[in-house]
Amino acid sequence: MLLYRKVSIYYVSARLGHADIETTSSTYAHLIKELRERDENETVNIFEEMAIEKVEIA
Repeated sequence: MLLYRKVSIYYVSARLGHADIETTSSTYAHLIKELRERDENETVNIFEEMAIEKVEIA
């Protein structure tokens, strides 16, 4: 839940009492992959919006 809410994986790892972040990363690898895909889509949308705003200003 915390990772979905964009809470730092470092914080989540410490809160769960994992010895290191690798434990958290391997345990939640499927979720991290999903979040990365969401971030990639969001990044594309941001750049597309910036391009549209630039055209509208010009």
